[in-house]
Amino acid sequence: MQFSMLNLLAGRQHQLGALVLMRGETYIETIEEGGMAVFLVLRGTATVSRQRNGATVGLHLTPRRGEPVWLTSPGTYCVVAKDHVVGVRMLRMGGSSDL
Repeated sequence: MQFSMLNLLAGRQHQLGALVLMRGETYIETIEEGGMAVFLVLRGTATVSRQRNGATVGLHLTPRRGEPVWLTSPGTYCVVAKDHVVGVRMLRMGGSSDL
């Protein structure tokens, strides 16, 4: 997987933003084929889960503060705040688009 710091700074195929959630709030992130997302929780506690086809949960993570979570498999992920959460979110969009 190619990751260019120059493309990140130019905003090409990347989104960088804050992750701010109140307790109990949810955030849905969809990752396309060839994309990835990174969450870094700086304050609070959150869980990241991904549902498989059907009713069983395929992934359930509770990241520690300052520990990045790399999500590289395509699909829909749900972030739920157990406490007030402040963090950073970086998304690399999939596909090959010439910008």
